[in-house]
Amino acid sequence: MRIGIPTTAILTLAVASAVYAAPAAPAAPAASTHHLEKRGWLLDKMKEAFAKAVKSLECGACVSALVVAKDVSYLNKNWVLDAVSGMCTDFKIMPKDVCQGLVYSQGPVLIDAVRKASLLSGDGKFICHQVLGACAPQGVKSGQVSFPKPKPAFVVAPPHSGNTIDILHLSDWHVDDKYVTGSEAECNRPLCCRKYADSPLTPKRKASSWGDYKCDSPVKLGVDLLKFVPKVANVSFSILTGDVPPHDIWLQNRESVIREEDAAYRTMAEGLSTKLYPTVGNHEAGPTNLFPTKASGGDIQWLYDSLADDWSRWLPADAVNSVKNYGAYTVSPAPGLRIISLNTNFCYTLNFYLYASTNDYDPMGEVKWLVAQLQAAEDAGERAWIIAHVSPSQTDCIQNWSALYYQRYSPHVIAEQFFGHSHYDEFALSYGPGAKNAQNAIATSWIGPSVTPYTDINPGFRIYKVDTKSWNVFDSETYIADMNQAQTWDETGSSPNWHLEYSARKAYGASVPIAADQPLSAGWWHNVTSAFETSPAAFQNYWNFRGKSANRLPACNVANGCTKETICNLRAGKSSDACSEIRFSVKRDIHDDAEAADPTGLHTLYKRAEPKPWNKKLCGLGAQFNL
Repeated sequence: MRIGIPTTAILTLAVASAVYAAPAAPAAPAASTHHLEKRGWLLDKMKEAFAKAVKSLECGACVSALVVAKDVSYLNKNWVLDAVSGMCTDFKIMPKDVCQGLVYSQGPVLIDAVRKASLLSGDGKFICHQVLGACAPQGVKSGQVSFPKPKPAFVVAPPHSGNTIDILHLSDWHVDDKYVTGSEAECNRPLCCRKYADSPLTPKRKASSWGDYKCDSPVKLGVDLLKFVPKVANVSFSILTGDVPPHDIWLQNRESVIREEDAAYRTMAEGLSTKLYPTVGNHEAGPTNLFPTKASGGDIQWLYDSLADDWSRWLPADAVNSVKNYGAYTVSPAPGLRIISLNTNFCYTLNFYLYASTNDYDPMGEVKWLVAQLQAAEDAGERAWIIAHVSPSQTDCIQNWSALYYQRYSPHVIAEQFFGHSHYDEFALSYGPGAKNAQNAIATSWIGPSVTPYTDINPGFRIYKVDTKSWNVFDSETYIADMNQAQTWDETGSSPNWHLEYSARKAYGASVPIAADQPLSAGWWHNVTSAFETSPAAFQNYWNFRGKSANRLPACNVANGCTKETICNLRAGKSSDACSEIRFSVKRDIHDDAEAADPTGLHTLYKRAEPKPWNKKLCGLGAQFNL
């Protein structure tokens, strides 16, 4: 798998190597004094050498830096962690408590993984390419996945019944039980609307009781959403595509995660009259993102046991037992339909445990398990829905989830549906072999809108109109509340104005007409992306929906390159198809007097590459670094 790591972590490892290549520290008269002086010298030199670490972006130099940093960690792992935390604070990347929380929760796993990685046999190049762009793309190594039985011949999809039911899709709950009404909504931390030790007595902008664009959801917002759903839909069952805890990842641990999830699932159980089928998100782990495998070592059984207990109110006994294994399960909510809930965090690019073995194309054997479930669905004549938190376009399993469609695609088995998550309102397509066109579009990845308004989007949920025999989606209706009216709701004693934002069939059918008896197929969605290429108005309509009509997204048009990149990403059903990578990069800005004016090289020799504000990563560490 290809791996992405946060800027501060990789640069600190590079700094460590640069420092260790520097002249030796002066000898100390006594062992204890020598130890303290050497530690202090190392921390100082790491900071001083920051410029040197970023000046060389050659692949070999980057890999060498990782190798030496690995050796430094064997000398004293805490020295590296202390240096990262200190640099994060000194360069004002984050407040001190956030820096320390992130470094000391995430750092040890990263360092241990680098120790196990085979840096000179390819792992180093993977890391250097993903983070710094210092090495050429390493490509995707394939593994062999085969089905127990031959692919059936001459099968056809079941006919539509003409009857539809309502399915509720919730995603990114992120309800913050530490949300404080009236607290600072414009704070200096990644997550606001809380009371921190240095919070001002008089906030610049007070947090309303219903929420804010810079914060996760207060509990009452989630409760109110659930109360509203029955007013617009007769829900048969619901799906939740992950992420229950809030975005305070510098504070998350085992105890906080269990407490927050227990409370949230209890709220959902009280507010929903139907069964809920959840998936495990990257924020469900404590610390966030870190899901160990059997090969990597590390304990996360506590999470699966806790989820099994929380989800047992909705799942049958066999599914509960499956959750205890690794957070995945399969269940049949209705005759003819099989839901397969995956734990795609085993292929998430910010799961540092995976760095130790980038050639493992099937961490925890979940792809093998998925194949068995698809075969069982085929044998039973069932249609299959795959639900997961991290969708195919965000994962890097070598044998990608969507690649299974390529091998086995049969309209009798796969109902062209993959349900994933995003804070935004998006969709993605998976294609079969050949050109990316309507005929080769074989699966739709429905990316559910978030309940949380973090960041700069309205809270929302979605209702699918699903045929009861073919199990295809005939319409997708997205509902939102206008968070910019939150202060008014408080002043008037009213509640959120939940309302229909748009029907996908009506909104996009205006550009790509569709017959009443046809579902919103992957081929139709491909044609919608084609309409985006030829009609700026159609694309801008989508762009407005993407931000859930909050009108707070940056401009996206042909002139700034955003339109082309966005459409390309909608057609990228695998992360290896992605049209751009969001990562730290620097470019040389050469002036004759630059080095003389700035000997450190930090401010003039190198600068951050031009940002693409329309393409931010809102999941995991990316959100904390505003990437």
